[in-house]
Amino acid sequence: MHEITSAYNARVKFWASLKLAKYRQESGLFLVEGTRAVAEALLTGHTPEAIIYGAQSLRTDRARHLIDTAPAHLLYQVSEAALRRLSVRNDPAEIFAVCQPVDVPLDGLDLPANPLCVVLDEPHGPGNLGVTLRVADGVGADAVIIIEPAVDLYNPAAVGAAVGSLFGLPIARAPDRATFLTWYGATWGARPDTRCVATLPEAEQDYSALADLEHPLFVLFGNEERGLAPELQQQANVEVCIRMLGRADSLNTASAVAVILCDIVRKRGRGRYSTPQHTRVPAGFEQPRPSPPPHHL
Repeated sequence: MHEITSAYNARVKFWASLKLAKYRQESGLFLVEGTRAVAEALLTGHTPEAIIYGAQSLRTDRARHLIDTAPAHLLYQVSEAALRRLSVRNDPAEIFAVCQPVDVPLDGLDLPANPLCVVLDEPHGPGNLGVTLRVADGVGADAVIIIEPAVDLYNPAAVGAAVGSLFGLPIARAPDRATFLTWYGATWGARPDTRCVATLPEAEQDYSALADLEHPLFVLFGNEERGLAPELQQQANVEVCIRMLGRADSLNTASAVAVILCDIVRKRGRGRYSTPQHTRVPAGFEQPRPSPPPHHL
């Protein structure tokens, strides 16, 4: 374990710089804030470059267990002032980590025989992207494909909103639509059983009518400002909307992803994980549960 007492230490300064895109791009590293996210990095084999915590910052058993079991050479104990310098929150998290990028090239996606893939066309909101990743991971999607130009996947707001799901499933980034379409056309799009679903506010068919979903399935979601690009729409076998019944006429992308993917997974009858979390996560890393309220006589 290494100890750093000054908030102006050169290493702390470098870690803090990773909150900015310029330094993430130069270093090929990004900053993760939060015990759950750091635990997910470790549990999924994405070993951090450094794990950072404060002597007085470990407030939960989960955080203490993580520090007790992490490789000692990765641990950096820093001052509370240093933690505040690293944080993007008013109240800094218990643990931070410095990690390498997790996204893979399209050709590097290792998909099962009948994958469920989420395709995001130029997403721009970091929080929206992070929540979308969390939803996709939660429903057991097999991959998320991001078509650039898009918000930085490693923006602190995106990383924070994903709450560790950045490490939970394969994520690929296509540099542009043409690259995605070339890859798709030469791989899954060439299979006659592949279903490609375009989500469009103006579509006539409601998502609830989707059926025959056991085949390879790609669900396309558009940019919130301009929707799904026409060249992507042309790839679709079917177009669906979320029929709105109230005064609101649309949902943001993350909400739309949640509604449609949950329905698809319910109809498919499966998720990536078939066992409860507490039986597939090592002891000490499970999601903390709130303490029961005190019993008064």
